[in-house]
Amino acid sequence: MDLSERIRERINQLSLPVKCLAGYLDGKHNPDLRLQVLPGSQVIERDYAGNKTEQYVLEVIMRGEDEAVIAQTLGTVAECLGSNDFQVVSKDNSFVFTQLKIASFPHPILADTAGKVTYVFDFKVIVDTFDRKD
Repeated sequence: MDLSERIRERINQLSLPVKCLAGYLDGKHNPDLRLQVLPGSQVIERDYAGNKTEQYVLEVIMRGEDEAVIAQTLGTVAECLGSNDFQVVSKDNSFVFTQLKIASFPHPILADTAGKVTYVFDFKVIVDTFDRKD
C-alpha cells in the first residue's frame, strides 16, 4: 500500500524549508523532517469479500537547532493535513482515502545538550482497502 508515500508526497508539495523523508530520524540531516507509521494501526471493519476499513496511526517528527522554524514547519504541515479539503489518491489503487484526524498538535518532546530540539505530532488516517484476487 502506498498510503505513507502519498501523504509524504503531499507534504513535500508545501513550501517548507526542508524535504520530508520516510522513516526515523537518523542524525544526518539538520533540520530533519520525517513521516513514520506508528504501532496501533488496526482493521476497523471487514466484510465477507475481504474488503476492509483500516485505521493507520502516523507521526510527523522534526529535529533541528531552530525551534521557531520547527514549530512553524510542523504547524504548516498540521494545517494542511487537518484541512477538510485534504485528500490523497493511491497510485497503485491499494486504498481509497476516507478521513484524516489530527491526534495531537505539534509539540516538543526533546531538547538535547547539543542544542537540538525535537517536535512531533500524530494523526490517524482511515482508508478502505479491497481484496484483490489477481
